[in-house]
Amino acid sequence: MVKVVRDFLYAQKVQPPVELYSDWLVVGHVDEFLTFVPASDRKGFRLLLASPATCYKFLKQKEEEGYGDALMFEGVKKTKEISIKKLLSDQTLRKNNSYYQKCIDWNRDILKEELGLDEEDIIDLPQLFTRALPSSKAVAYFPDLVNMLVLGKYVGIPKPFGPVIHDQCCLEEEVRRLLEPLGLSCTFIDDFETYHELLGEIHCGTNVRRKPFSFKWWNVIP
Repeated sequence: MVKVVRDFLYAQKVQPPVELYSDWLVVGHVDEFLTFVPASDRKGFRLLLASPATCYKFLKQKEEEGYGDALMFEGVKKTKEISIKKLLSDQTLRKNNSYYQKCIDWNRDILKEELGLDEEDIIDLPQLFTRALPSSKAVAYFPDLVNMLVLGKYVGIPKPFGPVIHDQCCLEEEVRRLLEPLGLSCTFIDDFETYHELLGEIHCGTNVRRKPFSFKWWNVIP
C-alpha cells in the first residue's frame, strides 16, 4: 500500500487498520485468500480462509475413496482436464502451495490476534494456487472460492470446476457442507472466462449497495 493511503487510514483513529501480508500474490488483494460471512452464533460472523493444506487433504481423501481418476476442469474451454491422481503427483505445485499456506497462516495469526478470534471462528475452504510465470507470485489454480459475493445469507461463489464424482463437483459439495450449517445459501457462478482467466473472480467483478449506519461514524471521537 502506498504511504499516503496508509497514513490517511491511520490518521482516522476511529478504527485502526489491520495490516495483512499479500505480496505473495500477483494481484495482491486480501479478498484472494479471505472473506467474512454472517453467522448467528459466537461473534456473529465466520472468517473464511483459502487453504491449500485443506484442499490437498480433501483431494487425497477422494483418491483413497477410489476417485483418483475423477477430472477437474471438465467442460472448460482451453483448459486441460486433470485427474485428482495427477494433480496430487505434481510435486512442484505441492511445494509452491506449501509456501502459500505459510503465507496464509501468517495472516491467520494476525487476524486471530487483532480480532480476538478462536479457531472455531475460522473455516478453511479448499483452494490451490499456482505460480504465475515468469513472476514468482501466485494466482488461483482453480476459481478462487473465497472470492465470493456475500449478500446476507446468500453467497455467490466462483464455480470451481472441481473433480466430478457421481455427477457432482466434489468441491462444491464440500463448500456447501461447510457453509450451509450457518444458514447460508450457496450459488456457484461460472466466471472462468469472464474473470478467473483475467486474474479476478466474482467479488472482483461485483459490488453491493449496502444500508449505511444510522449514526455518522465520521463524528465519532476515539
